[in-house]
Amino acid sequence: MLDAVVGAVIMVVATSSMLYSIEVAERAFDEAGRYPLNAEEKELLRPLGVLNDVDALVFWGENIENAHHEIGVND
Repeated sequence: MLDAVVGAVIMVVATSSMLYSIEVAERAFDEAGRYPLNAEEKELLRPLGVLNDVDALVFWGENIENAHHEIGVND
């Protein structure tokens, strides 16, 4: 009887851990690519003339913040 209770507790812990890991992975995918440009990315884009003025920085910042979270979303 005690073995069954211990087994049930282990199953509950394993199931809840799996569900939590799926939630963490989904959150990571949702937030992927939504961070501001770091210094290396800015240096990569600077020779292309993309970051030469404040308007361009605002444009890129807004596009990153307003990007879709899912593939295939039609607005």
